[in-house]
Amino acid sequence: MTATPPHRAWIEKRNGERLPIEAPFGIGRATDNRLVLHDERVSRRHAFIHAQADGEWWLVDLGSSNGTYVNRVRVSQPIRLRDGDQLEFGSSLFVFRQTESPLAGDPTRTTEVTVLDLRTAACWLLVADIEGSTLLSQRMADQDLAVMMGRWFSTCQQLVECHRGVINKYLGDGFFAYWPETEAARSGILDAISQLKQLQEARSPAFRLVVHHGQVILGGHGSLGEESLSGREVNFVFRMEKLAGQLGLARLLSESARQCLGDALNTTDAGMHALPGFPAPCRFATF
Repeated sequence: MTATPPHRAWIEKRNGERLPIEAPFGIGRATDNRLVLHDERVSRRHAFIHAQADGEWWLVDLGSSNGTYVNRVRVSQPIRLRDGDQLEFGSSLFVFRQTESPLAGDPTRTTEVTVLDLRTAACWLLVADIEGSTLLSQRMADQDLAVMMGRWFSTCQQLVECHRGVINKYLGDGFFAYWPETEAARSGILDAISQLKQLQEARSPAFRLVVHHGQVILGGHGSLGEESLSGREVNFVFRMEKLAGQLGLARLLSESARQCLGDALNTTDAGMHALPGFPAPCRFATF
């Protein structure tokens, strides 16, 4: 019997061979992927598996022509993987496997690591969320929807990472990204905002974009080096995204982000609004 590898997750081939999931875990024909598949039905950059800091693993299709399947269902947006899920890329079939974190069951060690790793830092926070994803799934053919969504996620990922940001979480129909406050972070977030606005104009798909700036709690390193973000400001930016939907606004900027950006971004006042869980109304702007 093969011993369980010291990794939290791996994919298992039909012959029982195990391939540990290590970041970045790209899947496709291109030779720089972690999992290289020599199959014409597989795109050069077909999909990837993303490790999230809360111990979840998400599979993201990159707009592949022939699709990515989980348990024989074609995925049209990022999907959380669970132990035992069957993954199909072209003619290749794998099983996703996940074990508990090595620290599970050792509460003393878990507490120690958490205390050592946690720190506060100023960050730019960005949430992008596709509008009406349920309606899209009803109106579009499965293949067309999967390709459109996959290409959008792929473009957004490249755009964020090109401008020194980090996608921390995939949310099914959106993502959460952040930029730790550095000298280059302000220009990075501005460039990312500019290109995301251009992407919004194509409406393929339509999506909302919200930006906030504040102090967050960083830490809790996982096996792949990912960090968890938590605290009041993280809750705030997700509440902002809900508010943008309620107001029918494609873009929303918090007052703290507006002040940090100064005159670098043309903004219009969006008024004072209350957010659930926050005691006083806050001022927002569109951009």
